[in-house]
Amino acid sequence: MLVFFIHGVATRDVRCADTLKALIKDEFVKRGKPLPHFHLSFWGNIVKDISKIWNQIHQDLQIAQQESPEVNVDDIFRYKSFREGFFSDFVGDVLTYLNPERGEAIRKVIAQDLQDFITKHLEETELHIVAHSLGSVILWDILFSERFNSKLTPRDPALDIRAMIEGFRKTENIKEIKLQSITTMGSPILFFNTMLGVTSEQIKEVTKNYPYNPLRWTNIVQSSDIIAYPLKSSINFDVATNFSLKDEYICTDVNLAEKAARTVGQFDVAMALAVNDAHSWYWSCHKTASLIVNNVLGTEGFRLSDNILQQVIIRLEKLPGITLERDNSLYLQFLEKVSGITGERDNNIHLQFRDNSGTLRLFVNHLNVHHVSIFDNQGNCLFGGYVSWHTEGLKQEIDFIAKSFC
Repeated sequence: MLVFFIHGVATRDVRCADTLKALIKDEFVKRGKPLPHFHLSFWGNIVKDISKIWNQIHQDLQIAQQESPEVNVDDIFRYKSFREGFFSDFVGDVLTYLNPERGEAIRKVIAQDLQDFITKHLEETELHIVAHSLGSVILWDILFSERFNSKLTPRDPALDIRAMIEGFRKTENIKEIKLQSITTMGSPILFFNTMLGVTSEQIKEVTKNYPYNPLRWTNIVQSSDIIAYPLKSSINFDVATNFSLKDEYICTDVNLAEKAARTVGQFDVAMALAVNDAHSWYWSCHKTASLIVNNVLGTEGFRLSDNILQQVIIRLEKLPGITLERDNSLYLQFLEKVSGITGERDNNIHLQFRDNSGTLRLFVNHLNVHHVSIFDNQGNCLFGGYVSWHTEGLKQEIDFIAKSFC
């Protein structure tokens, strides 16, 4: 089993998928399944250097202030940090891909990486693709766009990628592999497709010879991610009968600043505070990892009704007002630091589940922030989260857990 990642905008670190890989591995181990092989196709070194543009912008702003000393640069050019950060990276990377030469170079990197990955593991027959942000648009373009079919232009690497996938394009002398699932995260495909113009009929035509029905597609949308949108109804995948697409939503605040702003009704402020973290959230979210593994394994969800630990985690994930920690190992280190040991103190709770599958631990800090964590019977932290405003709801939930599961 091969899991192939395609990253999105503002990615300059080849290790960007490491945390998500680790979370996916944990899910496979938890479910008693053999681990897949992983590979990230890194194309971030092809994009144009936006910093050069910003050097010129800063020079123009300095000139404006020199010419008019009474001018406040922050007033005539507002929201500079946002412009220079996420917005510039997103727009810059998108325009880079839309540039014909650089777009082809990106597709060439992905094609070569995929071929090398398949060749390195010739014994594997299943391919699963996970694409984030602009990476999902690139994947969409590669698999379904008709713009690469012209006989008047040189062969595009997109066609080489299709040739590697069994049923997408019949080509001799190329090792073909079964594409079993696609997972998209933070995807703006819906809006980019107004330009690419891929229809459900085109998808049906491209996949008419696909022999493994249906091709599973999970589209993950983080609730605060303004780049991410659902796909099912707009694209009308039902016409393309070889597809089974499902939109999945992760509803949580991505940082304390967003949570605080939303609590007092400052929703525009909350959006600005969340936009960057929300779009990168998927790479370090255990819920994302769980949804990916569900899609890879072809299961609707991982529900062990006789396992109390899993039932408790599911209940806590749905708790109103809870903010989920992205890295449980770092969360464990935090708890050990702030509470000395992750054990009992006056304001702490330590519950043992009656089936011995694990424990629940609650720590309340001096700011009355309630930190709750779940450990398995080997001491591994499987869940971490905190509640700042809905503490009564958490207390009632823990009372229910104590009476029902401990």
